[in-house]
Amino acid sequence: MLKKLDSIFRANRIFLFLVFYRWVSLLPALLAWNKAPLHYLLPPLWVIAITLIVNSFVTLFNRQLNQLVLQRPMLLGVDILFSAFILTISGGMNGPYYLYALNPLLAGAFFFQLRGALFVSAFFTPLYLLAGYFSSTIANTNVLAIELAGIWLFPILYAYPSMLLRDVSRAREELADARDELAKKHENLTIAHRQLEIIHDLTVLLQAAPDLISVEERVLGAVTADLGFSKAVVATVDPAFEELGGWLVYPPDATFPKTEPSALKSESGEMVRALLERNNFVTNGQVVIQDRALNNWLMQNKWFVIPMFLREHPVGLLLVEESGLTTERKSTLMTVANQAALALGTTTLCIDRARRLAVETERNRIARDIHDTVAQSLFGIVYSLDACITMLPEKAADVKKELTELRSLANSAHEEVRRSIFDLWPSALTLDVFMTDLSNYVSSCSRPRPFSIIFNNSGDFNSLSSGVRRTVYRLAQEALANSAQHSGADSARLCLNINQEQVYMSISDEGCGFDPSVVLSRNVNGGHFGLQGILERTRALGGTCEIVSQPDAGARIMIALPIHGQPHHA
Repeated sequence: MLKKLDSIFRANRIFLFLVFYRWVSLLPALLAWNKAPLHYLLPPLWVIAITLIVNSFVTLFNRQLNQLVLQRPMLLGVDILFSAFILTISGGMNGPYYLYALNPLLAGAFFFQLRGALFVSAFFTPLYLLAGYFSSTIANTNVLAIELAGIWLFPILYAYPSMLLRDVSRAREELADARDELAKKHENLTIAHRQLEIIHDLTVLLQAAPDLISVEERVLGAVTADLGFSKAVVATVDPAFEELGGWLVYPPDATFPKTEPSALKSESGEMVRALLERNNFVTNGQVVIQDRALNNWLMQNKWFVIPMFLREHPVGLLLVEESGLTTERKSTLMTVANQAALALGTTTLCIDRARRLAVETERNRIARDIHDTVAQSLFGIVYSLDACITMLPEKAADVKKELTELRSLANSAHEEVRRSIFDLWPSALTLDVFMTDLSNYVSSCSRPRPFSIIFNNSGDFNSLSSGVRRTVYRLAQEALANSAQHSGADSARLCLNINQEQVYMSISDEGCGFDPSVVLSRNVNGGHFGLQGILERTRALGGTCEIVSQPDAGARIMIALPIHGQPHHA
C-alpha cells in the first residue's frame, strides 16, 4: 500500500504537475484574449506574453527553482507578488487569470504542507483584494466569497497529498533502513550459520581422525573446499622437541619441498617469530622461513599467516592464499583456525602424553626386570663372595667351587640383562620350565644355604598367554626370592590354580615373618621394592594381591590375576 501511494505521490511527479498546472491555467486567458473588458491596464497579448515568458523560465529551471525555494522559502513570495501583479493588469477579480494566480499557493502548500498553505493564503488574500481595487473591478459579494474560499480551500486541500507524501517518504525511509538492517543481520546470520556448519562438520571429521596427519588433512579440506580458498598450508609444533614441522599443502603440489623441522626460535624466520608472538601477518616477498627451498616455494604466492594456539601452548601455523580475503571471510577463517588449533593441539597433546606414558611404562618395566633378575643375581654373587672371603685361605678348594658357581651365576645375570634390554623371553615357557627355572633361580639367591620349593598346581598352565605366563613367573620369582633371602626358612610352598577366568597363586613359608605395613613403607623399605613391585604388577593387570604375615608367624602372599585382562608388559 505504501509503495503504491509512493508511486502516486512521488515528488518529481508533483513538480511536473505544478508545471503542467501553470501552463493549463493560461487556457482561460488565451480563449478570452480578444474579449477583454475595458479595465485591462495592459493589452491582453502583452499579459499573455509576460506569462508565457515566466512559464518558460520556470519550466526550464524547474529543479533549480524548487531547490532554491526549499532553501529560501521567502522566495515563494516573489511568485505570489507576480501573480498579484498579473491579476492587477488583467482585470482583477473579473479577469481570466484567477486560476493562474493560485499556482504559487499550490506550490507553497506542496513544499511546506499545511503551515505553508495557511501562510501563502493569508499572504495572498490582501494582495488579491488590492488587485481588484487597483483594477476597479470589485466583484459582487457572492463571487468574492467564492473566490476567497478558493484561495483558502485549494491550498489547504492540496497540502494533504503533500503531507501524505511526506509520511509515505518517511515510512519508506524507515522501511528501507529496516530492510538494510535486516539484510545486514541476515548476512551476519548467514555467515555465522556457515561458520557453525563448517565447525560442526570439522568437529565430526576430527573426531574420526586416527592420527595427526588425518587431522591436518581435514583442516586443509575445510579451509579450501568449504571456505573457498585456492590453496592452504599447515604446519604443526612437536612439543617434545620444540620444533615446527609436519608441513602439508592442499591441494597437493608436486613442487612442494620436503622440509626439515625448524626450531621454535625467532632466528628461524618471520613465521616462527609470528607463532611465538601470536601475530597474524601477510607475507610480502620477505624471508619467512630459514629453509631456503620452502621459502622459495612460499614466495610464489601471497599468504595470510595465522598462528594457532591451544591456551598458552603453540600448536602450529595455518597459511591461506591471500587473494580474495574479505573481512567476512577473514572472520570465518579465524573461527575455523581456532577450531583447528583445538583439534590439532588436543591430538598433539594426546600423542605427547601417550609417548611420555609409553616411555615411563617402559622405564618401570625395565626397572622391575632389572630388580627381579640382575639385582637378585648380583645379591647372590655378593653374598657368595663374602662367604668366599671368610673361607680363605683354609678352605681354598671350597672357595674354588664357589667361584665356579659364581661364574655361572654371573653368566645368568648377563643373560637376564639381555632379556631386559631386548624384552626377550623363551618361546615355550611350559610348566616344567617354569618350575625348573624358579628352582634354579631361588637356589642361586639362597646360596650357600639350601632352599627348596614345594609345588602344587592345577589347571592348564600352557593355555595362558605368553604375557600372563611371564607375569606369573616374575611374581613368583620375586616372592620366592624374598622368602629365600629374608624368611630364614628352608623351604616355601607355591600353589598355582588356573581356571577359565583367573590365575590364583599362593606363596607361603614358615619363616620369621614381618609386619607388611612396615615393610611396604617407603621410608623403612630403604630402596627394596620387591613386595611393592609385586603389588604394582598385579594391579597393572587388574588383579589383586594380599600379603598376610606377622613377626614369628611366617608369611603368605596371595595373588589373583584375570586371564583375559588388558595386555601389559610386566
